[in-house]
Amino acid sequence: MIAVFFGGRSCEHDISIITGLQAMSACKHKCVGVYIDSDGVWWAADCFESASAVRNKKFDGKRVHLRPSDNHLYCKNKRLCKIDVALLCNHGVLGEDGALQGLLEMCGIPYTGSGIAASAIGMNKLRTKAVFKAAGLQVLPYVAVYHDKYNADASAAIFDVEALGYPVIVKPCNLGSSIGISVAENRTELFTALRVAFEWDDCVVAEKALEDFTEVNCAVLGDSMYEDVAVSQTEQPVGWKTFLTFNDKYAGDVKSVRHKIPADVGDLNDVITEQAEIAFRAVGCSGVARVDFMVKDGEVYANEINTIPGSLSCALFADSMPFSELIDRLIRLAQERKKRFDSLKRTYTPIMPIAGK
Repeated sequence: MIAVFFGGRSCEHDISIITGLQAMSACKHKCVGVYIDSDGVWWAADCFESASAVRNKKFDGKRVHLRPSDNHLYCKNKRLCKIDVALLCNHGVLGEDGALQGLLEMCGIPYTGSGIAASAIGMNKLRTKAVFKAAGLQVLPYVAVYHDKYNADASAAIFDVEALGYPVIVKPCNLGSSIGISVAENRTELFTALRVAFEWDDCVVAEKALEDFTEVNCAVLGDSMYEDVAVSQTEQPVGWKTFLTFNDKYAGDVKSVRHKIPADVGDLNDVITEQAEIAFRAVGCSGVARVDFMVKDGEVYANEINTIPGSLSCALFADSMPFSELIDRLIRLAQERKKRFDSLKRTYTPIMPIAGK
């Protein structure tokens, strides 16, 4: 049984529902949906009619949970079904950041996507940028601002931010879907942007904002431990201004945002596909991940990586494989990683006798 996990206690909850339902529809295996509501309660059902029905809990489901060291889904005190693979479609914290992955490993359940460490790095913008830089990728100048230091002395806390030079873009460190992001053109706007970002996270990343740049996305499918990975075509969102907002991506303005595949950046497309693979391997990803870049004046800047991308980036692989095949590949990768994990020695037997024993 494939258990498709989606929803979660994250501000990206609604987008995760869409990814989960699309994945369930594309999965050719017998599957059960595990919806995590905004309160953190788990619900299992074989069928969900629509995203609206899920949000309003209008489905025939059972409240469920997992137990450490057991690969079954439980309803009350009874086993509901064995989980052969967990197909993860949760975006944001407590789903994409390694938390859910850790629970599944304790239960001995193989899961799609990246492992604990890579998931945690991918969710944290500061850690991601540090890894990108260490791998030789170019990133924009950035600084971190911490809430406690900002509260103690706001003027001192923004000194390094202003040293970057306006405009700057301000982002919560552990968040996605462009939530809590603002561009500041001056000090007044910077204070406002920081207050907004601190509503979502205790750590904020401020970086030099590019103007009139091209955003390019590229996805990678495979396992960073091995040579053979598949890199998608590049994608260029068009029809937005300073940066892609939440509404641009998912809400009422979505029709104004179109996508060019491949991106209109000429020979830099080859550079971007190469750098996407470098980023994927540097973070230590598995499954599918989307790497976001910015291009300006012939320079390519690695921005961030999404270890559970929206609808699992199926559109970027559309020319090479249908969504159902992508799901199959993710399931096989999860099973192979679990097999390798199980083959490793986990207990230690001392060679020399312990003194006094």
